Amino acid sequence: MTTRMDPQHQAPAAERAYAAVDLGASSGRVVLGGLRTRRWHFEEVHRFANGVSDTAAGLAWDLEQLFEETLAGLRRAVERCAADGRRLSGIGVDSWGVDWVLVAPDGTPELPGLSYRGAPDPAPVLASRSLDPGAVYGISGIPDQAINTGLRLAARSASRDLADRQLLFIPDLWVLGLTGNRGSDPTIASTSQLLDPRTDRFSETLLRDLGLDGLAMPDLEAVGAIAGPLREAVRDGLGLPHDVPVFRVAGHDTAAAFAFADPARTEGVEALVSSGTWSLVGAAVREPITTEQAERLGFSNERGADGVLLLRNLTGLWMLQECLREWGGAEEPADPAPLLDAVERREFDSRTFDASAPELLGTGDMEGRLRTLCAEAGRPLDDSRESVVHAIIDSLAVTYAEGVRATEQLIGTRVQRVRIVGGGSRNHRLCRLTAELLQRPVIAGPTEASAIGNIAVQATADGIVASPSAVFDALAPEQTRVYEPRPDRIVQESRA
Repeated sequence: MTTRMDPQHQAPAAERAYAAVDLGASSGRVVLGGLRTRRWHFEEVHRFANGVSDTAAGLAWDLEQLFEETLAGLRRAVERCAADGRRLSGIGVDSWGVDWVLVAPDGTPELPGLSYRGAPDPAPVLASRSLDPGAVYGISGIPDQAINTGLRLAARSASRDLADRQLLFIPDLWVLGLTGNRGSDPTIASTSQLLDPRTDRFSETLLRDLGLDGLAMPDLEAVGAIAGPLREAVRDGLGLPHDVPVFRVAGHDTAAAFAFADPARTEGVEALVSSGTWSLVGAAVREPITTEQAERLGFSNERGADGVLLLRNLTGLWMLQECLREWGGAEEPADPAPLLDAVERREFDSRTFDASAPELLGTGDMEGRLRTLCAEAGRPLDDSRESVVHAIIDSLAVTYAEGVRATEQLIGTRVQRVRIVGGGSRNHRLCRLTAELLQRPVIAGPTEASAIGNIAVQATADGIVASPSAVFDALAPEQTRVYEPRPDRIVQESRA
């Protein structure tokens, strides 16, 4: 990782603060963090909603509004630093993967930014591709999925010329807006199915096969590199009296959340679960695993802050979020707390559905889709909302356990423990069931792992700590909880 650009003006470590812009598919936040009195402190200074809207172009994100919310959050971070006598010493941006924006030669983005949730049927593109799925997987480490950047770009290129456009992923667009500089990093680029994770370069073979060889791809910079200082107009708008570097943190929020996962330390020891809107289950490995078995089991090989993240992608808490939205009013989702409390008292039901089912990807009538899947699994639900939430949590736990066992098949060893980060790490039933299904300890937390990883990468690049894992280790006593499996509470899932 690089060091920052003005070491002669660095403040003492205790006076430096870093801002993480953490953009999720359901919400975004700006988090301020730093080392004070020998302890790491993190504070969410701004949170804002995110979601897709149905536009003439398709399901899309309101990227302009999200960027304005980002600037509002950064202004609050600057104000908090001034009040505390600290110096804002870095900014980093992470976001969900696969989505992109095309940028004109003058830097103007083409809006709206289309969402993966409205991905078209990839069948026509797959039929026209000359490479077979195994060959594509062998290069990219990513299985064919409708949401993949490359497949969606190819479908779009069939109706227009992309030759004068450059692709930027969501965190890259934010960095462009903040610094005026274009580029990307391997973690977010690897979600596209266009990157070779062995070389950290876009594959000309894959681009050519999809007819995308005329599209300008961003230059890739190492995780921790400085993308540039804030543009003067942005700096002045934030009320900053000094330059602030914007770092290329692990731009993919999953890689940021797993920034602690050094394969040299955790490979074969710890399984990883990111439990948020999406859920991902797998492990950190040194090199991609692109065997036929890995492809058949549905694993992706995405670049991490260090090494490769071998992960299976699941629908995640999106199911619960959509149900709460449907059950709430026009402006406010239903309160999940009473439902989760009621479910905590229920017994585990092994008749679960597959939380990776493609039927769960889209928007609208989530409860209806879940009831159909449960009926197909032999688990008819009563009329209560509690029964729906009960099925979601039980099914997620079973799918996590299945994902861990599949990971063990690929890495050839039994892991000693499971680490769950993200919003789902606060769900006691989910963590407890996962531990009991696997009969392995579950370490739950931190909840805001992506923002913490974002800041940990900045602090490492700035020379405050030796590695991102040092930040997570320091937080473990206060931000994690261990769920030990109880031999008298062994539960069995019915799905193979």
